[in-house]
Amino acid sequence: MILTISLARRCSSLFPFLLAICVGMQSANGDLVTLYTGSGLPSTQPWLIYGNDFAGTASQTSVSGGVQLSSDNTARAGYSNYIPLPIPILKNSSFPELDRTLGFELEFRARINSEAHISNDRAGFSVILLGKDAHGIEIGFWNDQVWAQTTGFTKGESQSFDTTVDRDYRLRITNDTYTLLQSNQTLLSGSVRNYGTPSVPYTLANYLFLGDNTTSASANVTLGAIQLQSNLSSVPEPSSGMMIAAVATMAARWMFRRRRRPSGKKTEWQ
Repeated sequence: MILTISLARRCSSLFPFLLAICVGMQSANGDLVTLYTGSGLPSTQPWLIYGNDFAGTASQTSVSGGVQLSSDNTARAGYSNYIPLPIPILKNSSFPELDRTLGFELEFRARINSEAHISNDRAGFSVILLGKDAHGIEIGFWNDQVWAQTTGFTKGESQSFDTTVDRDYRLRITNDTYTLLQSNQTLLSGSVRNYGTPSVPYTLANYLFLGDNTTSASANVTLGAIQLQSNLSSVPEPSSGMMIAAVATMAARWMFRRRRRPSGKKTEWQ
């Protein structure tokens, strides 16, 4: 009886601590938004809209593991968080604010099935990510290369890379620097751009686009899940995460550690 009461007291005193750990881990992911689950069409989900300019031929098709986006040389088509007409407005007014001082990161799965361009300064598939001050980066994807657009809309820093297989990419912006990663490999890194054009969409705050935004290239792309972390400062460092896991493991072992009595007697808690 005394042992039971003692154990209950220990568990009850430990419970708030374990609960705090769980809440802390939850809040660290509080700014993570799934923009597209990788199933069905992105436009049927709350955050992104599909659009094309009705020139040429473009299409979107739900496929296993994502959506297939196709466009020819004269078509522009893709997914954005803004409804473009008559005046650009966010599809979902709850879209996170992208503050470069806090850092933000777009994670997406993509496979370039085919891509062709008639200009070395254009790509059939591009990703644009701009912060709340409209500073950010545009990345172009070819079959064998990834590269960044300069402020003059010419090809900037580039890296040879096979994009024709399913890849999980992360486009991160922190302060004045952008980084494109595939797994833990840095593909591109450099200064963020202020494209400085008075035309939409490069002046929009918190702007996101994935698709073909040029009439000088074409592509067939399979897109998977898309997520946005809008506050990287809230994500614990790996060492902190390991510490939390270690403490939780030790606490669990302490709670459930037991000593077995000689055969024929009950097992009791230590």
